[in-house]
Amino acid sequence: MAVAALAAAAVAVGVTLATRTEVPKQRAAPPRFFADPTAPENVARDVREALRAWPSGTVRRLRIVAAQHPANALVRFELGLALLLEGSPDAAREAWREAERVQPDSPSAVRAEDALHPGAPPGKPPFVASFERPRTDAERLLALGVRYQASLRPVAAQRAFAAAARIAPDDPEAQVAAAVGLYDKDRPELAFSRLGPLVRRFPHAQTVRFHLGLLLIYLGQFRQARSELRLAVAEGAHTPLAKQATVLLKASRKR
Repeated sequence: MAVAALAAAAVAVGVTLATRTEVPKQRAAPPRFFADPTAPENVARDVREALRAWPSGTVRRLRIVAAQHPANALVRFELGLALLLEGSPDAAREAWREAERVQPDSPSAVRAEDALHPGAPPGKPPFVASFERPRTDAERLLALGVRYQASLRPVAAQRAFAAAARIAPDDPEAQVAAAVGLYDKDRPELAFSRLGPLVRRFPHAQTVRFHLGLLLIYLGQFRQARSELRLAVAEGAHTPLAKQATVLLKASRKR
């Protein structure tokens, strides 16, 4: 679980869409295929074949595959990449928005969100648990949500976090996880409107300050993020979360 926080530290110092997706910078290069375990093998095969045809007919073939599989995000994400390289950024953004809409609980939808927000850190902000091994039902649900996040399954992660919050209404960690799981780059207020009040409800909960700082990094508000992370460290300088907060503080000073 600490790995997720270290990944967040990396994005805090300027990891961009290019480093996450390795989008080719030269128009002559074909779009890269990004494996998506949620996509059926026949869909992935058709997408690969369309990409191998680059540049002749790739966009047309991908549009055909997209029409054949209206609920698949992988096709639409790759179509967006092809359209961008072809010089049609508006059409690319529309394809990425469709990827998010038709299959939000998929790696391709997460990558599409990254593509639509190239100035933001890639991926979803991770929930970082303070425990190493889950001991309660709520903690087991939180650990499940973390695994879903690592698999780029944000909807499944959010559901697991929400379930933990329901069975542990007085556990700040469960409540924080449910808030973090709501983060959306188009609507960050969904997470902040739930996370913010937890500061008053759990004024000395390190997890609240830590994750508030983390989400502020994703929002690009680095000065305020550092303030929250310092408050997190002040709640206990030798805890695992404090160590992760220190990593983020050092990284965010470069911004």
